[in-house]
Amino acid sequence: MQGKCMIRFGVLGAGRIARTFSEAMHGTEGVLYAVASRDGLKAAAFKEDFQFEVAYGSYEAMLKDPLVDCVYIATPHAFHYEQMLASIEHGKAILCEKAFTLNRHQAEIVFARAKAKGVFVMEAMWSRFLPVLREAITHVEAGTLGDLTHFEANFSFKADHKLSDQSRLFNLALGGGALLDIGIYPINFAHVFLGLPKHVDATVTRHHTGADLSEVITFQYDKATARLTAGFDSEAPIEATLYGTKGKLHMPLFWALEKAILYDMDDTVVDVIEQPHRINGFEYQIEDVIACLQAGKLESLVMPHQTTLDMLGLMDGLRAAWDLKYPGESFFE
Repeated sequence: MQGKCMIRFGVLGAGRIARTFSEAMHGTEGVLYAVASRDGLKAAAFKEDFQFEVAYGSYEAMLKDPLVDCVYIATPHAFHYEQMLASIEHGKAILCEKAFTLNRHQAEIVFARAKAKGVFVMEAMWSRFLPVLREAITHVEAGTLGDLTHFEANFSFKADHKLSDQSRLFNLALGGGALLDIGIYPINFAHVFLGLPKHVDATVTRHHTGADLSEVITFQYDKATARLTAGFDSEAPIEATLYGTKGKLHMPLFWALEKAILYDMDDTVVDVIEQPHRINGFEYQIEDVIACLQAGKLESLVMPHQTTLDMLGLMDGLRAAWDLKYPGESFFE
């Protein structure tokens, strides 16, 4: 697939996140070729909404289409593993929504199969591709904040009390819980700036289904700490702040970052990094996938396989400490 070629995407799933992806696709060089849903009528309506060329009433039918180059998997967490293995068997490149799989072991199998088949695979951790974050990283690496000392991030909201226990937020059979759904964002941002922690501690509150409702996570590094919170049980500002010996970097709505503010030690603003999304923010990860496929790469430099494995490993460790397992799991690393 090397060279400046047209990349046809097939979207597997027709829910909210698939709509966000499809909106962003219109601002890229990619082609919205196919959409698949287990509900044929839903797939047909989705096709009309976003001007796809074809719609399928089954996932397998779309994977058999030779014109699909890359599959975007937009289904609940628990289905990602089997759907990625099926996509790889059909030779399709993959962009899979986070959380990539339920655990690290599943991800290791996916990456091994993809490598054996020569197939590109990437986790759709879209926040890592945002231009404001990429520029903020250059400031931090240049020493603008001095030595890093602490990172704080919160992603919490009050879930609708009318939601059923079968909702993807609370149903363990779907990989439900705050950790895989939104806790993954603070964990990823801590990793962006501080790397992997030396020690992890955390507390959790549980929904009556057994899913994690909220968590407070502490990371310890050689010379820094991080405090991360996530949950479905409270309204609190979604924001992150990175502290150093020379100042701090404040990131409001960090998961969809469009503005970051640099302060010195006197709390004086020294720089503002600001860039509104061209569309909705998903376009940047899509452009990276297209560039990788056109260059014949099997993984992204921005979101490499090892990063996905490291993040899942951290979350496995947290769940092991909480004795929180998804149906069918019998191990933790």
